[in-house]
Amino acid sequence: MQNIINLRHTLHDSAEISGKEVRTNEILNAFLEKLNPDVHIRNIGGNGVAVVFKGKNKGRRVMVRGDIDALNIPEGDRRCSHRCGHDGHAAIIAGLAQRLAERRPDNGEVVLLFQPAEETGQGAKAVLEDPQFQQIKPDVAFALHNLPGYEKNMILIKNGCFAAASLGLKLIFEGVTAHASQPETGRSPMHVMAALLDIFKKKADMLLDEVPLTMLTVTHAVLGEESFGVAPGHAEIWMTLRSYDNDKLQHLTADVVQLCKMVADKQGLRFNSSIHEAFPATMNSDNEVVAIRNAAESLGLEYQYLDEPFRWSEDFGRFAGVCPCAMFGLGCGTDHLPLHNPGYEFEDGILKTGVDVFERVIRQC
Repeated sequence: MQNIINLRHTLHDSAEISGKEVRTNEILNAFLEKLNPDVHIRNIGGNGVAVVFKGKNKGRRVMVRGDIDALNIPEGDRRCSHRCGHDGHAAIIAGLAQRLAERRPDNGEVVLLFQPAEETGQGAKAVLEDPQFQQIKPDVAFALHNLPGYEKNMILIKNGCFAAASLGLKLIFEGVTAHASQPETGRSPMHVMAALLDIFKKKADMLLDEVPLTMLTVTHAVLGEESFGVAPGHAEIWMTLRSYDNDKLQHLTADVVQLCKMVADKQGLRFNSSIHEAFPATMNSDNEVVAIRNAAESLGLEYQYLDEPFRWSEDFGRFAGVCPCAMFGLGCGTDHLPLHNPGYEFEDGILKTGVDVFERVIRQC
């Protein structure tokens, strides 16, 4: 596994943000071409990479997906870093490729997808919309995420929702600016903004008791220009909405937009809204969860069923529209710094476990 550890460090030092994973793509393609896969797609969904290892006999096409993009969190002289561990996820899939090159599956095919742009929720969508995806369209798909705060090498599984659906909602109100000495000659969105922020705070408090979990979090608000001489004519409110249920998220989104439009109309303001970084819920299929559990048991690994889904989102959930899917968690230590922390770094000691579990799952499927 030393070469896989070295690869992980190379990817770490070459961190690139979503949609800009050019060097990462080059590193992965150079590694994979030496393994002589049966199919090698060098660019899919942008800077993604996919390889296929085929068995001698007919069978299911199993996809294992890892993400490759980094975060806008500085590290040293670099503007971005792998503070979510995608360098480790990609290295695990590369290690799996190495295993499959040594011994291809007995039946069916294995697709290994190195997916770009997970952090923005755009990568899986871009892969699915790429015409090349039809060459690798799977019958079943698996993925993992490293999890600080859990015992090292523990496998975390859950039926149904594994990670929440979420989206960013931008609410924009346009009035008419005026001289600050004559604000009555304009149409300011100030009162609308103040009233809505209060409503959203109360709505967020009310949602605390919602089952399944549904949340509203205001993340940004701006009013007017940076000026002492101009009464404002523009306001924006940004928020993140999330839920363990896709339908509840859509209903909450529609309710917020309808409320804002009604309030804006009453005050003579123009209103517009837009959705950003949308993630569906990551929904695990029961049979695929059993496959992961069986793999953990056969390897003598501890595993744990989660009581609740994770509040964060993962765009792997989009592949559930194509085939049954399952994502599992891989513990990287109870004292490990959390994801997205400026000091976080992937735990190399779990790389082999990730490869082992995926390989065992593939052999089962």
